[in-house]
Amino acid sequence: MEPMTCPNCGAGLIEDVWESIQDQEDDGVILDALPVYVCGQKCGYMRQVEVIPQVAAQQGSDRLLLAYPDDQGRILDIRDSVLWPPMPLESLLARGYWEEYNGNHDIERLLDSARDSRAYGLNAPNLFKFATSELSQDAFLCWLMSWSSQLYRSIDRPLHEAAVDFISRIFTVHQIPVPVIESINITRQFQSLDILAIVNQQYAILIEDKTYTKNHSNQLVRYSNAVKAEYPDYIQLPIYYKIADQSHYRSVEQAGYAPFTRRMMLSLLKKGKENGVQNPIFIDYYKHLQQLDDRMMAFRILPIEDWGSYAWQGFYQELKKRIQGDWGYVPKRSGGFWAFWWKSSFDDGYYLQLEEQRLCVKVETKDGDIDKERIECIRNQIMLDSEARGLFLQKPARIRFGETMTIAFRSDYLQRNEDGTIDVNRTIEELRKY
Repeated sequence: MEPMTCPNCGAGLIEDVWESIQDQEDDGVILDALPVYVCGQKCGYMRQVEVIPQVAAQQGSDRLLLAYPDDQGRILDIRDSVLWPPMPLESLLARGYWEEYNGNHDIERLLDSARDSRAYGLNAPNLFKFATSELSQDAFLCWLMSWSSQLYRSIDRPLHEAAVDFISRIFTVHQIPVPVIESINITRQFQSLDILAIVNQQYAILIEDKTYTKNHSNQLVRYSNAVKAEYPDYIQLPIYYKIADQSHYRSVEQAGYAPFTRRMMLSLLKKGKENGVQNPIFIDYYKHLQQLDDRMMAFRILPIEDWGSYAWQGFYQELKKRIQGDWGYVPKRSGGFWAFWWKSSFDDGYYLQLEEQRLCVKVETKDGDIDKERIECIRNQIMLDSEARGLFLQKPARIRFGETMTIAFRSDYLQRNEDGTIDVNRTIEELRKY
């Protein structure tokens, strides 16, 4: 229903007409007019009057055909209170057995309570779709940990328990008994560390949040040393929080940090939701991570041609469980790609790399020295092996000499099901031949 009072000053609204006049080059004008509500006290508020459609026809007593401007029509299902998408009015009239309308419905009231069928399956607007930076995620983690204080238990017990669960899991991954949380003090950007949480004036939780990036420049060790200098007697619990995936965490673990992954956080958030957390920020973050996880796992259900960067990362994560290799993003001026690489068990002279849908045999130069004779020898042996073992490798049209070179390739290594999706097991068996 249209409000009849001004939301700015509370005065009554009155109907008026808004007009726009545009001059044309031929000295003519275009007049555009709209019915509007305006504030009776002239505070400046103005709102377009929603056009109420007319009933053009009906089907029995449960369905009405509504006529809109521009010759559009929509079907209103009264019984289920559903409004179907717009279509040309004449097309709708030609499709059904419509009768002349003889009712007396309050169309404005029916539309006010009807559900738009186009909204089915839509994801509600999510805060974290727009708050994508690491600082936004830092804020969520600080907010969540703040709820672990016993003072907040009576305000929202399920959320308090979820916060305690998060901190408890940090203690658990470090194999330290979980204390009763008597106090928690949280600092953001402590000596460039994303989050520092002091628990019970005894424990220092260090959280380095890497949403989509990776650690670099020995920064993790520097953060630990900075905290130790400030709190020399506190027990450190360093966490490397990562919602996207990366190939490995070797340097992270060497620095004394425990990875806290998206899957770990999803498990915690799901448990909190099942235990009754209804806070919209908490639920939005849960849905945000679940949608990211769905995109990572999309390689299992989407045709290969429809894979995006997340699907390739998910596929490489699955490969890494069965083939000893690493994966990451390869930047190029002409456009980068996600790659998975591993050493051949037959020869140290080359390695294999998946460049999304293409399998490549690569050679690295030694100290920038390009030995064309050596490269040609390796390629000839590879082509002989390929023919003998049915590897279906081809020679590139030409070799682009550089630090790394593709000397053979195959463009159809991915094994597909009939519907165009990947057969993961057959694909891995195919790759193991190499």
